[in-house]
Amino acid sequence: MVSQLQDDALRAYIEDFIRGFLAQQENNNLGPDSSEPAWDRFVIAFSRADDPLYHFLKEHIGEEHWTPAEAFALCLPDDETPPRPEELTVVSWALAQTEKTKAANRQQTRYPAEAWARARSYGQRCQRRLQRALVEALASAGCQAVAPSLLKEHRETESPSVGRASNWSERHVAYISGLGTFGLCGGLITELGQAVRLGSLVIRAHVTATPRPPGGPFAYCLFYRDGSCSACADRCPAGSVSPAGRDKEACARQVQIEAVEFIRREYNLDSSGCGLCQTAVPCESCIP
Repeated sequence: MVSQLQDDALRAYIEDFIRGFLAQQENNNLGPDSSEPAWDRFVIAFSRADDPLYHFLKEHIGEEHWTPAEAFALCLPDDETPPRPEELTVVSWALAQTEKTKAANRQQTRYPAEAWARARSYGQRCQRRLQRALVEALASAGCQAVAPSLLKEHRETESPSVGRASNWSERHVAYISGLGTFGLCGGLITELGQAVRLGSLVIRAHVTATPRPPGGPFAYCLFYRDGSCSACADRCPAGSVSPAGRDKEACARQVQIEAVEFIRREYNLDSSGCGLCQTAVPCESCIP
């Protein structure tokens, strides 16, 4: 299948599709009983599927982490020859939390605000619907696409070097694609800040890669830049963030056990989340 769209035209097509999708309340909301949107602005970026950093992830995270070509091949029929990596492009995007949701979460000190918990649940449903809808729209335009995080083979893994991981890391894919750089708490600081939700596709088409920010993978973080900030560590209710590194197990207990019980009890909602390290910090909504 040969895409009818290439490079700038394809970039514009994807941007317009995401913008239109998020503009529809039935797609973008904090629940069936809410008129509030889950997501506000967005930003997208692109990377070559043959970027050497994708193979570096296999070394850094583990062999189980897919390259874009490996993820793309999983959606093909057994009798179809997989494309070469240089024929593929990775599309990565960040959906920003709304100002109202961020403002509510800034006030929290232990558990997430209801709006943040709803964004974690209903907002993620919106993200998945967006990925599926964009895959279908691109197919109609003659462009094969796959959302790796929606594949049945996508799963959490245990990495010898980094602990909890997955076989398709949206954060690392976003960094490789030029969306931003990592912060002390492990989140990605984008031009819309760190209070975002990440998604991606692998497409069989060419779009010029977005340049990565100069200065390395931590360039936007004030702690790594000059040691002037550790606000995310101060905000973490589990004490899982420190200059010495992240305690992923403590973070997981807070997000997936304690917060789940609180959200169910206080908000009558089945969700998880926290986001305290992403709000009331200098990198919440911008590059500091």
